[in-house]
Amino acid sequence: MPMNGATENPMSILTPEVREGMMRPSEEIKAVLLARLSNMSPEELRMLDQAISPEVAQVLVRLLPELREIVEQVGSQQSAPAEQAPMQGGEQMGALSGM
Repeated sequence: MPMNGATENPMSILTPEVREGMMRPSEEIKAVLLARLSNMSPEELRMLDQAISPEVAQVLVRLLPELREIVEQVGSQQSAPAEQAPMQGGEQMGALSGM
């Protein structure tokens, strides 16, 4: 016997205002993501950066809007040093370069 709620979109019962609120970045989630990123080794961050293409980053930002602020913050911090010292060896950076 199939469950009626199993096939329905759970978002369909929410008002547009509630749905919009759910998609706004959360300072608490942002803080958790920053803490987790800060606990990663430089090698883990490089691996993460290489694995996340710009296309995948767009989807991740839709899932976790807090990532947009983190990526923008890191990008603005890295823009000055990146202009002064170009990457060596033609190394290609991914969507989260500089994290």
